[in-house]
Amino acid sequence: MADDKLRQELLYMAKITSKYDLTNMEVVEEILRLENERRILDSVFGKRFKRRIFDIAAGVNKDESCVICGKPAENHIICNHCLETIDDSPYAKSKDSGKAKEASKAKADKKASVISFLKNFKSIFKLNYKISLFYVLLGLLIIVFAIQVWVLGMWVSLPDYNKQVKPRVSQEKPESVTNEEQAYEQLLKDFPEEEGYTVTFARNDKEYVGRFSIDKGECCQEVEEKLTDEQRYDYFIDYDQVYVFYINKIDKATGIVGLAEINDKGHVLVCGSFNDGRRTDGLYRFR
Repeated sequence: MADDKLRQELLYMAKITSKYDLTNMEVVEEILRLENERRILDSVFGKRFKRRIFDIAAGVNKDESCVICGKPAENHIICNHCLETIDDSPYAKSKDSGKAKEASKAKADKKASVISFLKNFKSIFKLNYKISLFYVLLGLLIIVFAIQVWVLGMWVSLPDYNKQVKPRVSQEKPESVTNEEQAYEQLLKDFPEEEGYTVTFARNDKEYVGRFSIDKGECCQEVEEKLTDEQRYDYFIDYDQVYVFYINKIDKATGIVGLAEINDKGHVLVCGSFNDGRRTDGLYRFR
């Protein structure tokens, strides 16, 4: 029993010497800490080994002899002959063989468990293949049906969403105005609050009188582009007092944001997104 303990101790010393950098104090301290817990190195060789590796890590070692046989050791701990002898011993081989057998057995057991799992999975999959396929196809059909319903709902709602209306002009007769309150009352005739319109006074301005002389429904900018130089001079030469108002109407199916200009004669120009096919950046004769 004592011989077996010594062989185990020598093998442990050889493994540490071959595996670790024993010039590193942190490594040596960890080895010694574990040794204090396990108490493996209790022989004279083990105690000599512990002192030697500590001295080497601390940089105070002057002894180059092997801690086992006393012959010179290149690594200052265990000579190559002792390392080879210990590693080649029947005890070391039996240890390695035992570990190899254990590893081989563990590997075989793991392989067998994987094979068993795959066989069981395969049998379960075969039993439930038709049911699984049915539910997968049913799920795909439900998804496709839901997409079709959504697309159909969007298509049905498109004609009612922000639909265009026929461009219109005022049916009211122009009435002269002298202030912004009168101008506001005139605009309410065409854009009444009860229909959702909001009319807000913006400013007094000076605008070209020629713009109010075009026919109802015409666009000022389109008319200007067709004018000759002489006509353009007459069109732009005179100015007139103009009241400018903002107009908006927002509901579920309509979005109107624009402005209206009304001169002292009660003529009205509109501009903006009235959602009726007009250019949003052009002034149109409305009344």
